[in-house]
Amino acid sequence: MIKIFLSLVLVWSVLFADDYADWLKSQNSEYQAYKKSIDDEFSDMLKNDWEAFQTMNTPSPYKKPKPKTVPQIKKEIVVPKKDLIKSVKIKPKKLKKTIVKKPIVKIDIPLYEPGFKSVEFKFYNQNIKIQYDEKYLFRLSKINKDTISDIWQKFGSTKFKKLLKQIDNYSDQYALNDWAKYLLIYKTAINIYKDKNKANLFTWFTLVKMGYDTKVGYSSNGIYLLSTVKEDLYQIAFFTLQDKKYYILTPRGKIDSVGSIYTYPSNYPKANKQLTFNMDNKSIKLFTNLQTNNLEFKFFKNSYNIKSQYSKDLIEFYKNFPQSEYQLYFNSKKSPAMLNSLLLQLKLLVEDKTEIEAVNLLLRFVQTAFKYKTDDDQFKYEKVLFPEETLYYPYSDCEDRSIIFSYLVRNLLGLDVVGLKYSDHLATAVRFSTKINGDSFKYKNKTYTISDPTYINANSGMTMPQYKNRSFTVIE
Repeated sequence: MIKIFLSLVLVWSVLFADDYADWLKSQNSEYQAYKKSIDDEFSDMLKNDWEAFQTMNTPSPYKKPKPKTVPQIKKEIVVPKKDLIKSVKIKPKKLKKTIVKKPIVKIDIPLYEPGFKSVEFKFYNQNIKIQYDEKYLFRLSKINKDTISDIWQKFGSTKFKKLLKQIDNYSDQYALNDWAKYLLIYKTAINIYKDKNKANLFTWFTLVKMGYDTKVGYSSNGIYLLSTVKEDLYQIAFFTLQDKKYYILTPRGKIDSVGSIYTYPSNYPKANKQLTFNMDNKSIKLFTNLQTNNLEFKFFKNSYNIKSQYSKDLIEFYKNFPQSEYQLYFNSKKSPAMLNSLLLQLKLLVEDKTEIEAVNLLLRFVQTAFKYKTDDDQFKYEKVLFPEETLYYPYSDCEDRSIIFSYLVRNLLGLDVVGLKYSDHLATAVRFSTKINGDSFKYKNKTYTISDPTYINANSGMTMPQYKNRSFTVIE
């Protein structure tokens, strides 16, 4: 009986397995047919619903030009002993040298798959190899909605999921944010096609299939990639559609108004993610090209020399980074290069000091180790610098100094810092554990003391004379 029962179970299992496999196959076929119907409907829409939109441009966030020169206190002011006694000793944040390892990227795709080609290139000094379906190759004779619709359908017939997997793999290994991911996709495309119009079409299809709310548009000048972005961007052309801003993306970062662009108002189903330029609590892993800069400063009668490292690869990445909201720069994460050099050396200088002494020392470092020049004079346009960039470029201005000062205070002292945005200036304010004499204000029931890293030789609590009674906006 047992043998008969086991035999029946075995037969039933085989029959059930066959039925299940058939069911799974039918479900997959239905799903593929459903996806194809979506792509077909979207392709049909692309042949019809296009409208002209007028682009515009958001200039620099400053209402007035920043000061060409900054004031300087000739002789440093000693903090009274009674204020030092009131100030508590700092508790430096725990820091230890980080061992930087180059990411090992494994692409889980056969090396020589039939019907696939490969492209190899450098991405900020990193070796990239991407395999792509040869059906991606196409001719672009005319630029109009019918051609774009046909190309969408052609791309849809490729094995594009293998390409998406490779992009995601590289993005994870190098901790790329969305802007870096866009650049990786575009660089892949430009190396395949050697043509920016084709590259924009390839990048558009890829980002849409990744779920991003991106579009393409065209004018007499060519094809443009358009995208919604979570943060506000400056000096980049955009237009508004259904209360959403669509920015023109280009590897150059900056792009002025380009007049009228034709695009479609509808969206691909479920492609509703906004690109974000935020670093998402990660530091992009571009650390293979380290360089050193010597920074000298004085704090009262003592002279200091700091050897600070930075990644030239990261500098190149930031070079064309679109100007965005100040919070994004203030929230910069500590990179291994800066941690291993700048932070560890400054940590030795602030140990055993009170909060006011430590903050004043960091103020003096930023005020005097860097030369001042406005972005307009240095770059001929407004450019906000990340902390690594301030170490690299020969000059910096008020927002750059405020950003790197905030970075140092947060990562070394663990104190809360906010930015102060004036119409033509950016400063900072620190929340001390005890009351500090000098200029301060209340924000969300907390007291912040003005600490300006651009006002040379000024201590915490001292406001630049021309901003004494001026209003400002707090940047958290």
